Amino acid sequence: MNNSSGVKTFFEYLPESIRFHKLKNEGLARFIFVLVLFCQLVGRYALYKYTQLFPIEEIEKLYANFASFPSTSSADIYQPSIHILYAFLVALGISLLSKLVSNLFLLVYMYSYLSEQRGKDCGFRASFSGVFRHTGRIILYNIVFGLLVVFGSMFFVIPGIIAYVMFVFGFCYVLDLKLTMADAMTASSEVTKGKKVQIASILVAYFAIFKLPVLLLVGNSTSGVFIGAFLTTVTNLILQRFITKIYMDLEYKVEVTHK
Repeated sequence: MNNSSGVKTFFEYLPESIRFHKLKNEGLARFIFVLVLFCQLVGRYALYKYTQLFPIEEIEKLYANFASFPSTSSADIYQPSIHILYAFLVALGISLLSKLVSNLFLLVYMYSYLSEQRGKDCGFRASFSGVFRHTGRIILYNIVFGLLVVFGSMFFVIPGIIAYVMFVFGFCYVLDLKLTMADAMTASSEVTKGKKVQIASILVAYFAIFKLPVLLLVGNSTSGVFIGAFLTTVTNLILQRFITKIYMDLEYKVEVTHK
């Protein structure tokens, strides 16, 4: 595996990455957009309805319980009613499931775009079968990757960023080279050696320009659910292109240059 290539800057990747609607098969791009948008709407609406059912003070206490659980004594733990707890678990479960399914469809998009970059077939059947034949290892990688980033972020954020940079390209290795979860994590870690600062600067710039405004501007309302779902779908598709382009430079730069 080749790691001698350099990583470009954020603004060099930007023009191609923002063309999220552009695949050789434009019908596939639109279809994936609709599927991801639907998953985003379901997840956001479930959490929104939960916040409407119960007083915000109760919800804040419940979230505070989860955030401070290891250091909270049993006497100080807030005891929510069974209805609030049940509704919270249902809403959280729907939200997590919709995110997982959304990520699978995003990986279909990534597979199609990655296939384009390598001159392979990127039609409907090839793209969906290319992802769903590896559903088990993809879901497992999603879970392990998510846990590493979440746990890392609990320690002053920086470890979470490092974990994200180290292992985010594992998805490309699973889809492109059909590696197992463990091998994909190893390959992603190896290929980013000496380039983590460059890659992190690109991803932080992406977050600041695309993700942060959505988080700050979208409110907790019915219209906010729809606007937030739409903008999140767009920004997530853009992210797939950023990740794929960086992966191509990391893994295939020399090969492409020699053609």
